[in-house]
Amino acid sequence: MAPHGTHAQSSLLDFGAPAVGSGGQPSSALPSGGSKPDIDEVWSSAANILWEAVRREGSVGEEWARRIRWHIARTPGVLRRAGYLVPPSPEALDTEHLRAVRDRLGWSRNGLAVYFSALRRLLRSLRHPLADHAAAWRLPSGEATRRRWLQHRDLLVLAQAAQGPEKVLVVLEGCNALRRIEVKRLRVRDLDFERGRMRVCGKGRVGGKWRTIPMTHATAAVLGPWVEGKASDALVLPRSASGLDNLLTRAVRRSGLGIRVSNHDLRRTFGRLAYQSGMSLVDLKNFMGHASVDMTTHYIGVDEDQMREGLSRFDARMASLFPEGKS
Repeated sequence: MAPHGTHAQSSLLDFGAPAVGSGGQPSSALPSGGSKPDIDEVWSSAANILWEAVRREGSVGEEWARRIRWHIARTPGVLRRAGYLVPPSPEALDTEHLRAVRDRLGWSRNGLAVYFSALRRLLRSLRHPLADHAAAWRLPSGEATRRRWLQHRDLLVLAQAAQGPEKVLVVLEGCNALRRIEVKRLRVRDLDFERGRMRVCGKGRVGGKWRTIPMTHATAAVLGPWVEGKASDALVLPRSASGLDNLLTRAVRRSGLGIRVSNHDLRRTFGRLAYQSGMSLVDLKNFMGHASVDMTTHYIGVDEDQMREGLSRFDARMASLFPEGKS
């Protein structure tokens, strides 16, 4: 994505001084000061300005620069998912916002570390005092217990154990890679059983880009009987976000897997299994609605696998130094 021309010579310091509430109240208690699209644009502008700055500096690689921009631009959506008022600009960010992200979203320790690193870089560029407040950026202790994806066998067990609307949710996310918001928006008219495909409205507060993707046989087999007789304008799963979460929780409990599974875990599982089954990264990117192949690669863990494979080859070449596996 090319930088916006109007921001080419902008400075992050143009955003002004950090805002605090009157009477010592945190900035999160203040009115948002404008519609959500306006706030989103402010954060997007900040993300683009920082992206341009780090690219000029050459302090990080192009891939990490893009990830920094993406993480910062997504902050309004992250805070809304955490049930917290979005600050009108990065200057209004405070410790309560960081705590909400850390405590309410159930992210893995590694995922949170990457997000916090990008956000902290932004605040340092703004000379925001929060950037130097080490305790505010504290990560959860210990190893993350949240699994990033399921094994093929676990997905089968979960799908078989799920019942009624639970099964519909599991196949849409785990067998067709829909996001939770895309499941919420899916209507009967979006399903084309004759051609074996569906139209999906992507993420975004008031709707994102549409894409048309094939339906897997598992998805078609479950959705066909489920939507039979329903009006074309009816929602396939008329549930709130928390209602969909509850469906998945019940299905996981019934499956006996004994692990925590999120909606994104199922979507990520599809991506990983589809790639392992031979789908190209370009096709997978389009199927999942990602902005870039790089995002898809990171999302399904291909980059991590490649590092692990490379390390295994290195270990094999160094085995003669430690024939008994001891240092």
